[in-house]
Amino acid sequence: MTEEQNRLASLREIVDQQLELVTMSLYVATQGPTSFRGESLECHLGELKLKTSQHIAMCAGQSVTTILRCADWRGIPVRDLYPIARSAIESFINAAYILVESDAVAERAAKYVAFASWKQTNRQVGSGDFSMKLSTSPLVQDATSPEFPEFAGSGNGVWTKLDVPSRFRKVGELAGRKAGSRFLAAYALVYSLSSEIIHGSPYGVNYFYQAHLPPNPTVADFKDATEKQLEDLLLAVSHAVAGYASTFFRRQGMLAPYLAEQELFNKLLALEGVEPVPLESFD
Repeated sequence: MTEEQNRLASLREIVDQQLELVTMSLYVATQGPTSFRGESLECHLGELKLKTSQHIAMCAGQSVTTILRCADWRGIPVRDLYPIARSAIESFINAAYILVESDAVAERAAKYVAFASWKQTNRQVGSGDFSMKLSTSPLVQDATSPEFPEFAGSGNGVWTKLDVPSRFRKVGELAGRKAGSRFLAAYALVYSLSSEIIHGSPYGVNYFYQAHLPPNPTVADFKDATEKQLEDLLLAVSHAVAGYASTFFRRQGMLAPYLAEQELFNKLLALEGVEPVPLESFD
């Protein structure tokens, strides 16, 4: 194996081990107490936070698993992994944000599910001559409903008014700098770039075809370049997984898995040539 292939293999192994910690967090939150490295683990999340954050975290973990299973891809198919990575990152940030915030945030998130379901069949689609109105009743004239007054009005039809950077800033303030900084890294690595690719912008397409290429590239060079893009995606989602795991275990006071997350993150730092962070109690 080449040095690049060894690095990718190491990164895949780290992400896989990180997902094991997320799986344990989901288990203790939804199934009941367990133990890890001699520590008894018991979750104390309220019903609304369980209902919202854990569903999101489970979906995020599945998206990362999908990327791992596609990690042998090379060439044009790698482009399809960008939206999956973006979804995983934002989902982990959302799950962590709900965990650290007040119950009112979780309550609004839960209500938003019902509101968004209603809005899906009561909305305006398209523009000008190429538009149509969807409605479950001829009496419905706009995208508001008396059943959901908290979502009425300009700018209120969302589950949270905080943008993504503000959400992981709150996570960092309430769950420690480790969690917040890991989400920041994940966001910086992929988020805006994935937007360009998801929306099929000229820049997004050009980036995918040109990133990491040498001068006068061959088809083989392009495949090698997409391998490096895949590494970029894995590195980004690894930071997001780490951010969520750190948030969950810190907020639940679970020291053993919190330190285990740091051990894995130190392996990630070593791949990047960065000095490891000393293992210590909660930051």
